[in-house]
Amino acid sequence: MSAAVAPLQDAFWRVCERLMYRHTTPWELDEALVAWGYGLGPCEAQDLIGLDVVLRVRDGVDVTPVLPRMVAEGRIGKRFGWGYYRYPGGGGAVIDPLIEDLICEEAWLAKVSRTELAGDVLVTRLHEEMREELRGNIDAAVRLLHFPADRLAVI
Repeated sequence: MSAAVAPLQDAFWRVCERLMYRHTTPWELDEALVAWGYGLGPCEAQDLIGLDVVLRVRDGVDVTPVLPRMVAEGRIGKRFGWGYYRYPGGGGAVIDPLIEDLICEEAWLAKVSRTELAGDVLVTRLHEEMREELRGNIDAAVRLLHFPADRLAVI
């Protein structure tokens, strides 16, 4: 596994990608997690590392069609000006509605029905899937996922 992406990050981001593919947008997911207490949303974090790096770690395993398509289109992340978000002039993250279209199109092509979920439900589902990994690796979760250590008891 790449030194830039730890196993806990990869597992967490896989769950996030499945949630996006079926239920939400990158900015809604990031917003829900930041509102819950995370220091940084998972999509913005992946943009900072580089989506090509994230995809390379996957090695074709358990990947929704969204990430490979983004990388194929040159949506590599902040260092290239666009990924899950756009970064005009190298600045902060700006919502890119084309990503929502891309996600919806890939889901439609795969005959995956999307149902919108509220932010608190997204956070709950993510924590249900990741509970044991987060509790078992709290130091790494705080360091790598920007998890709020004071909220461990609520997951």
